[in-house]
Amino acid sequence: MVRKRKLGDATSTDVIISNFAGRYFKWIYLIVALIGVLFPLYWLITNAFKLEQEYRAYPPVIWPSEFTMENFVKIFTQSQLLESLTNSAIVSVVTTVITLLIGSMAAYAVSRGALGRKMKNFFGVWFLVQKMYPAICTAIPVYLVMRNLKLIDTLAALIIMNTSFNLPLVIWLMMGFFEQVPYSLEESAQLDGCGFMQRFFRIVLPITKPGLISSAILTFTATWNEFLFAVILSIKKSKTLPVIIAGFITDRGLEWGPMAATALITLVPVVLLTWAVQKDFVKGMAMGAVKG
Repeated sequence: MVRKRKLGDATSTDVIISNFAGRYFKWIYLIVALIGVLFPLYWLITNAFKLEQEYRAYPPVIWPSEFTMENFVKIFTQSQLLESLTNSAIVSVVTTVITLLIGSMAAYAVSRGALGRKMKNFFGVWFLVQKMYPAICTAIPVYLVMRNLKLIDTLAALIIMNTSFNLPLVIWLMMGFFEQVPYSLEESAQLDGCGFMQRFFRIVLPITKPGLISSAILTFTATWNEFLFAVILSIKKSKTLPVIIAGFITDRGLEWGPMAATALITLVPVVLLTWAVQKDFVKGMAMGAVKG
């Protein structure tokens, strides 16, 4: 047992990295990686609280001499921040709910349907390819369709487009979770008199809760940060936060302070949501990564 344990330790990632480039290489690598991840966040936060002469200064001011709230006052008084924040919340929440409902039902139909293994794998690859499809290729057709439907500058247009682009990923993820649910549980429920809808909503979905949470976080984050269709399909009433952030790029230059303040406000809800469900999110991503 001791010999096997030593062998397992010798083949671990930490030992391999240490033997490859020295004992302290992994710590240097981790520190550099941590700086690379945290410095942009640090720069965003400090710019949000800098004075105008400091965030425009060259060379850049690393640490502000004085923290000010004038950037936040400016974006709340001179921009559509509150309206855009409401629009982003509505579009993200509604898109997430619709995508989870339709996506989970579609994934369940593929996983439990009378299809062979090759056909199920084909559908899985097909849904994944649909997610990889570049959205910019459909920008002009989407605009023309929405214009003909008179949905330009409406939240409905953004919900439709975000749902269509997030649905393939949700279906692909949930297929992996449904394949891990023992069919014997559904058979037992069927013998007890449960219908199809009862089996699906009361037995299958609660078991796949980590998958639903992972899919919800990915869908919500993607919708919250979506910019392409938001800028194409919105004019004034349906602007979301990413469009407001891009609006600080003016002919007079970049307004770094207000842009950073708006970006910081945009970042907070996603961070809090992910932190609140981080255990189920990580568990869901780990469970759904391997398909039978």
